[in-house]
Amino acid sequence: MSGPGNEIAAAEGRGRGDLRASRADREQVVELLKAAFVEDRLTKEELDARVGQALASRTYAELAVVTADIPAGLVAGQPPREPARAQDRPPMSNAAKAGISVAVAVAVPAS
Repeated sequence: MSGPGNEIAAAEGRGRGDLRASRADREQVVELLKAAFVEDRLTKEELDARVGQALASRTYAELAVVTADIPAGLVAGQPPREPARAQDRPPMSNAAKAGISVAVAVAVPAS
């Protein structure tokens, strides 16, 4: 499993560090920094400063500088987050469907 910083490190290693980073890339680096803070690898002041640097970064090279001293596999043990989904509704019973049909038939006068 690859960690959030791995794509950035790979791009930097292939000489693509001058390519522009996306907002999602910056957010991944911020998540990596938060994980480093939780594991006591960064102080609160370092976290704040690096998050500011990450959000201001425009290229992969700039993002790589922010995380250069943090292990790439730091968050590899965490499962990737699933996007939030709408809760599935239970199937409607036939009785409920019939009730809706009756209510609509009563509410709509016949011409």
